[in-house]
Amino acid sequence: MRMRAAVLVLVVSVSLTEAAGCVSTSPPHCYKTSTMQQEDFFCEWDKRSHEKSQTHTLHVWDSENKKILTVINCGEQEQKYVPLEKLGITTKKTDLWLQTQVGNITCNSSKVSVILECMVKYSKPQILRMKRLAGILNLTVDKPKDHKGAKYEIRWRESGSEWQNATFETKYSTEDLYTLHLQYTKSYQIQLRRQAKPHSDLCNNSLHALWSDWSPVVDVPSEIRHTPVIHWVVNKMTNGTRDITLSWDAPPVNESVGGVKYNLTLSVWPCAKKQKKMDHLTVNRTYNISVTYSEARISIFATNNVGSSPQEEIIIPAVKHLSYCDPQMSSYVITKAKKSCLEWYKLEDGETRPETVNKSTQKSFKDIKNVVENFVRHYYFLHTMKKKKHYQTAVMCPFYSKQTAPSNGPASVNISDLTHDSAVVSWFSIPVVEQRGFLQHYVIWISGQGNTRFYEVPAHKTSFLIKDLHPGTSYTISIAGRTEAGNGPNSTTNFETHSKEMGLSWQDLTILIICVVAFLCTIICSIAVRRLKLLPEVPSPVLDTIEFKCPEDQDLSQMMEEVHEFVLLLRQDLSKPREDVTSEQGTLLQDFGLVVLQEEDEENEEGGVTDLSSIKSSCYPNPSYRGQTLQLPEPFPMTDSISKDNDTESTYRNGLFFETRVGECDKTVVNKT
Repeated sequence: MRMRAAVLVLVVSVSLTEAAGCVSTSPPHCYKTSTMQQEDFFCEWDKRSHEKSQTHTLHVWDSENKKILTVINCGEQEQKYVPLEKLGITTKKTDLWLQTQVGNITCNSSKVSVILECMVKYSKPQILRMKRLAGILNLTVDKPKDHKGAKYEIRWRESGSEWQNATFETKYSTEDLYTLHLQYTKSYQIQLRRQAKPHSDLCNNSLHALWSDWSPVVDVPSEIRHTPVIHWVVNKMTNGTRDITLSWDAPPVNESVGGVKYNLTLSVWPCAKKQKKMDHLTVNRTYNISVTYSEARISIFATNNVGSSPQEEIIIPAVKHLSYCDPQMSSYVITKAKKSCLEWYKLEDGETRPETVNKSTQKSFKDIKNVVENFVRHYYFLHTMKKKKHYQTAVMCPFYSKQTAPSNGPASVNISDLTHDSAVVSWFSIPVVEQRGFLQHYVIWISGQGNTRFYEVPAHKTSFLIKDLHPGTSYTISIAGRTEAGNGPNSTTNFETHSKEMGLSWQDLTILIICVVAFLCTIICSIAVRRLKLLPEVPSPVLDTIEFKCPEDQDLSQMMEEVHEFVLLLRQDLSKPREDVTSEQGTLLQDFGLVVLQEEDEENEEGGVTDLSSIKSSCYPNPSYRGQTLQLPEPFPMTDSISKDNDTESTYRNGLFFETRVGECDKTVVNKT
């Protein structure tokens, strides 16, 4: 018994170990791609093991009759095409599962019960067109295979933000349309998927309706509101051809999301009956092109995922009109040219190309010369086109059918730079419309002192220096333009030369230059002396200090500065006892700017005034003393008794030191600091 139990345990453990090596797949999903009844099915599943030797078998079980409908060997694939005939009746409930075999081990996926007729999985939707106007986005989506309405789920987001979802349904039509409201001037990303609508009561409660895969993420930019700004530059002009580089600015970032394409329309063959245009689509922002010397038109508009910009057109003007025929141009005529044409027009105001011009591929220059207006300047281009659409201008030239003399003379004849023997005459050139022919030169007559001189000036010049004139002489100048038909009317002016030589002689000029140089040298030397300090500095004035002499018997003890109430004592009051000074007296004395020291005698109980002679002054001034001595007039008459004592009174007020001495000279000396 024990032996049998051990063997049974061993067999069970081996079986479990082998079973553990088999990993089943996900339940199979069988579906058709449309709602049509005769549609075949696809079955797919997800592998959960990466074993290379595993094989799969699809089992279809009839739940109602309890029997196997079909068993399909799928090999190592992850999906299988299943013809409708092998599935039997698809309107009944059917069980599906997948059996996986790895070596000698097999395992089964979980079963799924479905009604196969309801299992429809549409292809992922494709966005055909997007049109955005401000905040409204109109989407056009392709129809499913059966062209029936469907249920859609759409999601959108700004870059880096969360998805927002919405659902909508469409009806039977050729295209599915949807309108989505977005914020103005912001770019988005968008995706869609769809699901078939149930077409019978069997599918109303189906839990296995399949969504299609999500469509690729599509960028939704803002609409391009402005036309592209075009720049152009001529690189070189050779053999009647201009090589031009076009460039244009890109739209803003929110309008360029998802990429921008540019559509160029070029009109470079001027003689086509219907202006020949070449369309080019490019994603670059530069383009090189060759055009003739005549006028060329270029238009461009930008296109993004939601629309196009307004169209911008520029005109590359014709080469500046020549005032004569270039003899080198005729050598560019190629006899083997595939095509040639003539372009001619009347020059408005004699210089400007009109908006419309005459063109012909049949007429020659002799033909048009006989039919244009006389005495009026015209212009013509002869263009040729070789193979590979190479365009060039063979000849460009102004012409007249007939010429005559100019209708007017030059305007604004003026005399300048007049001296005793020369003058400069200048004028305005005759306008082209008044030349009435090709201007060969200007004719100048100078008359004076009974003589007339004659000069010819090239037609492109508008001034002339007249020499060898006589001082103090009157002259008359006449100027006229000349064509091959003769001279036009004269323009006349008079002038008189100076009687003597004007300006400084060379001797005076030499003296003036020497003086200027000497003056400049003086200034430079003065500055150099000051900066280099070559001379000694001028000393500053010094104030001598006043010497003070103190009497031998003067008390030299330190004296504290105190400010007391003070009273002005007259000479006759010095011998009298001092009375107390009232506040009114103090205020009055402050107005005089004087201070009198008051010392009280502690022994005098009656408050009598100490004798003036007992007050001794210090011979040391205030620390801020500057040595300034103020001699005051004799403000008070002094008594003889006081003057004999030769006493000194010292006062201090607002930083000023006053020393009043009463001596034999009866003068008051005030030292002020």
